[in-house]
Amino acid sequence: MAWTGKLIGGVLGSLLGPVGTVVGVGIGHQFDKGADRIKQTAQTFQVAFFGCLAKMARADGQVSKEEIEAVEQIMARLGYTGPMREQAIGIFRRAKDDPHTATDYINQLAGVIQFNPQIAMTFIGALHAVAVADGNIHANEREILLQAERAFRLRPGTINAMLGGGFGGGGAGVRPRPINALGNAYKVLDVPPNASDAEIKKVYRQKCNEFHPDKLASKGLPEEFMTYAHDQLAKVNEAYDVIKKERNF
Repeated sequence: MAWTGKLIGGVLGSLLGPVGTVVGVGIGHQFDKGADRIKQTAQTFQVAFFGCLAKMARADGQVSKEEIEAVEQIMARLGYTGPMREQAIGIFRRAKDDPHTATDYINQLAGVIQFNPQIAMTFIGALHAVAVADGNIHANEREILLQAERAFRLRPGTINAMLGGGFGGGGAGVRPRPINALGNAYKVLDVPPNASDAEIKKVYRQKCNEFHPDKLASKGLPEEFMTYAHDQLAKVNEAYDVIKKERNF
């Protein structure tokens, strides 16, 4: 019966935390229609993703025009139009003012992706884009990124490398530096400056393999989120080019 799946979805919603409260009934509806696990996972990804973006945008006390534009750009890059776009906007609007914390959403998301570092970095990239949208990173925004680093079990220092080595004085943070410095390029590749050419090439090939679209797709990442995998690969390539040019190999 049709109500059976919705009941199952409602129960799931009560158990799954902030993501579950949004998608529980939807999952039940999909269950009634015979939707497979991949579709359910993709829906959960969407809610967790835009829920996290909402909490990041709200972290400094208000959602700025620049942050909204950043989220809209993300939706555009994901190819969200029509009903999909409206659904994403609805998730964002509800999440920014709901009683759940950024930690709630991040922990939920970490459970969904099962601590896969490649998929985790796609979400980190999106959170970072919203955090820097107004040109500065607030201390609360930085803390959310660090929470994500811990929840996703990423290598300690991942966020500091992304932000260009940390923050200066003042509570509002400073504009992050681009990865055009040699020292930061080493951080992006997670290799020490005294690493051999062979070691750097090995790590570079490994990271390229980790962010390969086919490998990420096999982990269950929805196709539209592949954009962020490409972004991370672009950063790896940029860092490698900086090192390669410096070392002339």
